[in-house]
Amino acid sequence: MKKEFNSKLSEIFYEIADIFEIREIRWKPQAYRIAAQTLENLREDVSKIYKEKGEKGLEELPGIGEGIAKKIAEYIKTGKIQHFEQLKKTIPEGLHQMMNVPGIGAKKASLFYNKLGIKKIEDLEKAARQGKLKALPLIKEKTEKNILEGIKLLSEKKARMPYKEAEKIAKFLLKNIKKIKEAEKVEIAGSYRRKKPTIGDFDIVILTGNPKKTADKFIKMNFINKVLAKGEDKVTVIIKQGIQVDIRFFNRNNYGSGLLYFTGDKQHNIWLRKIAIKKGYKLSEYGLFKSKKRIAGKTEKEIYDKLNVKFLQPEKRIWGAKQNG
Repeated sequence: MKKEFNSKLSEIFYEIADIFEIREIRWKPQAYRIAAQTLENLREDVSKIYKEKGEKGLEELPGIGEGIAKKIAEYIKTGKIQHFEQLKKTIPEGLHQMMNVPGIGAKKASLFYNKLGIKKIEDLEKAARQGKLKALPLIKEKTEKNILEGIKLLSEKKARMPYKEAEKIAKFLLKNIKKIKEAEKVEIAGSYRRKKPTIGDFDIVILTGNPKKTADKFIKMNFINKVLAKGEDKVTVIIKQGIQVDIRFFNRNNYGSGLLYFTGDKQHNIWLRKIAIKKGYKLSEYGLFKSKKRIAGKTEKEIYDKLNVKFLQPEKRIWGAKQNG
């Protein structure tokens, strides 16, 4: 199967990162997540690179150092990574399932496991119902309630859908959000805008001068099943189809930078930020800055032009450095 090594290795590296996070080992989780993202976005099978250039060729890939290159080579040759097989035995299997609960990442899973011995979703639900979680640092009663709702949502959550199916829902969302007078511009970003084969959720970027009123009107729409979070610049909901929708609000000065950032992909964003730093700028979702002065951000093209980088259509925003020399 095309890119079969890329897909499997990225899965393994994400899992290794989570294990290191749970074991409270610093630095390593980020290194393995970057490597996983590189493999996800690689346009050719990594085994072909290894066959042609060996481990040195693998080390030329972004985020792939000598140690990770050796693990990739080991998997290509044997179908296993011994270090990964050993690591899996160091934490309970149920912790990985627990991290699928909305709002629970490796850090919270680590906290629950190391402080309360929680090893699986069933233990987590029981502890939350008994009020044991709020005894932990930074965990409040509201957090317990959100976790219980997250467990319920996990059992109901829709799997990733094909792009064509997602397109129908996207059009429905756009049609309804554009009815909000305060929403001046609306764009669905993320993997949908990059036209990935499957879509898990929706990231929507809105240009508005009144985020609060826009958010208030949106969450009252009849297709909203559950409001997970509502802040000054973000709203997260579950719609009736069981899909999560994240909305971010921006103004006229930073709408383009917000759209660029939340379109991704992550490696493309990292690549652009590195270019910005080399030129003495700082790039974020709020704009391109020279010291504290915003010099671009109204449109995506404005940022690419300031960085002297060829504008890329969203579906081509992977491995920008490779595509632009």
